[in-house]
Amino acid sequence: FLQYSFTMASNPVFAILWMLLLFFIAWPVAWFCAGLWIFLQPFESCFEFIKQIDGFLEKIITWPRECGKAIMTCQQEFPAPF
Repeated sequence: FLQYSFTMASNPVFAILWMLLLFFIAWPVAWFCAGLWIFLQPFESCFEFIKQIDGFLEKIITWPRECGKAIMTCQQEFPAPF
């Protein structure tokens, strides 16, 4: 807990930046991709190329989690979904 408190106090600008990224980009994109991912799931066993698409969409869907980690640690690197 103390480590996170010290990190947050040292550079809160990145936390604010990643929070804006989360609210305005990561969540809307993840919501859209989640619907598409759910729609494509039944066809994954029928078509091989759907597995690759689903893998990509799954990375996009979990991008908000990476943004949350970046907010907590105030990391300076961009929380990329890939």
